[in-house]
Amino acid sequence: TKSNGWLDEFTSHCKWYGVMCNEDSKVVNLTLENNGLSGRISDTIGNLIELRILDLHDNDLKGSIPSAVGNLLNLSSLIVSFNDLTGEIPAGFASLSKLELLHIHANRLQGTVPFLVLKGHNDSSFIADCGSPS
Repeated sequence: TKSNGWLDEFTSHCKWYGVMCNEDSKVVNLTLENNGLSGRISDTIGNLIELRILDLHDNDLKGSIPSAVGNLLNLSSLIVSFNDLTGEIPAGFASLSKLELLHIHANRLQGTVPFLVLKGHNDSSFIADCGSPS
């Protein structure tokens, strides 16, 4: 696990490994792919309202994708492929009008991806393999 800065109480979260902030110290990118993470994605992810990129692919995350992801209205990339996520795809995905990249494959998610309104986006990538694994 790459955790530079995460354990130092005096280091700004903007200097933590995998975290990028804007000029107001709001988290805009969280890129922790292939980092040995395990556990669940917390509902508090929805508090990162400036988040544009969430990349947690190729870890050992379990449980469902929190419905709070629907609060991330600035999100342009959501990449959570190659984990062990289960459950239904949140209906809140329909609110993500800036989403251009959605990779949720290689999990055990079920259901359908809600209709995404892609305002002004012609180039987008959506990869899913939802359904019961064989």
